Amino acid sequence: MKKLTLIVLIAAMAVGCASKPEVKYVFYFIGDGMGINQVMGTEQYNKATEMGPEVINFTQFPVRNFITTVSGNSLITDSAAGGTALASGVKTYNSAIGVDLDGNSVTCLTEWASAAGYGTGVITSVGINHATPASFIAHTSVRQNYEDISTQYMTAPVDFAAGAGFIMDRRTERTTDDFEKMAVDSGITLLKGPDFTGVEDIEGRVLCLSGKPQQDLPYAIDRKEDDTQLSDFVKAGIAYLEKHFGGKGFFVMIEGGKIDWACHGNDAASAFQELTDMAYSVDLALEFLARNPKETLILITADHETGGLMIGAGKYEAHPELLAWQKASTPVLTEMFREEFFPEEEPYKAPSWEDVKEFFADNLGLWDKVEVSSSDESALKEVYNKTFGKGGNRNLSSENLYSVNYKIVDEAVKCLDLTAGYRFSYGSHSGSPVGLYVTGAGHEAFREIRDNAQIAPTIAKLAGYKK
Repeated sequence: MKKLTLIVLIAAMAVGCASKPEVKYVFYFIGDGMGINQVMGTEQYNKATEMGPEVINFTQFPVRNFITTVSGNSLITDSAAGGTALASGVKTYNSAIGVDLDGNSVTCLTEWASAAGYGTGVITSVGINHATPASFIAHTSVRQNYEDISTQYMTAPVDFAAGAGFIMDRRTERTTDDFEKMAVDSGITLLKGPDFTGVEDIEGRVLCLSGKPQQDLPYAIDRKEDDTQLSDFVKAGIAYLEKHFGGKGFFVMIEGGKIDWACHGNDAASAFQELTDMAYSVDLALEFLARNPKETLILITADHETGGLMIGAGKYEAHPELLAWQKASTPVLTEMFREEFFPEEEPYKAPSWEDVKEFFADNLGLWDKVEVSSSDESALKEVYNKTFGKGGNRNLSSENLYSVNYKIVDEAVKCLDLTAGYRFSYGSHSGSPVGLYVTGAGHEAFREIRDNAQIAPTIAKLAGYKK
């Protein structure tokens, strides 16, 4: 009888140990639009240009898988359906935020974690109500319901939030200031960057914004000294969550949102620098892991690939070192081009072809540091003639999902990319698999993950958010 009692006691202890969550702290990074070639291309770019580490930190994680990203109604997902799958494990239709195929709300990781007593955080380099962060905050039928998402944030179970600002619905006259005031009136402490010193001492919910009027952080390639960057948000988030929830634990989602934006614009150098910028924030999570090695889980993945990036543009070679001559992103180059060649003063005088060539030599290295083939020069000059020639259109532009740029600037950046050996197939999403990179406590559970909808339930189980 005593022997049986001992066996029962041991069995009970084993069950108790098994039910104890293996993971206490979860860092969930989402590189929006970050395909496998974006990761490889970034390492090639950094090695050739010394713009960042030759080896991106998460490519060395013990788990490195490929996962599929199909949505509930399409082989090609958008960020809303992709974000919802990553946040909740539920497939839905493109454009949906936090609802299933029938429009019913689904619960997500921040809600599960908060209900279990854990701290929660949502951090992004773009608008806090943009598709990916919204998937961890709100439930709405259409991702463009920005004001609805912003309003839902006010009561969402998110202790720490950070982003550039609130994206506004163009159909109304409300501004980001209205929602900043709404946050304060809801009892949320609002801080504006880039300095968030003392954030850990604040009681209650916190919202950190960039401190500048734009609804996304500047591209890393364009950043100025006083600009807020993603790592500023991540440092603040870790300080706050560790101080207030270090005992129980926390979950935080961190999005590198403008990798996607740069790829929509077919701008390789800007995309590679954005990916490196997110990797610097991963370093902060790795520092936390080093302090809490047995309780911290770090995952990096993407909602989809953007642009159909190919490494190789016809020849069996690539020259990423040539991309070092690009000084700014395509949108900023457009602004520089406008200031240079479209002054407000009248009478207007069109620039010569030589003037335009000098601009691109200074800012992209074309003709000066980068050889331009006769066919590429002819193509660029044709756009020049359509813009500045007799009867030309001075507003001749190329539009992508996130910016409208001068056609000639867009073509010049494409010329540099192709000469360096990087070609985008188009300016939208692809159905290519993306990477899943995992390290820390419980990472073995992700070795067999093959689809984005499998990730959230696995996190929830490991961290004890759900049975």
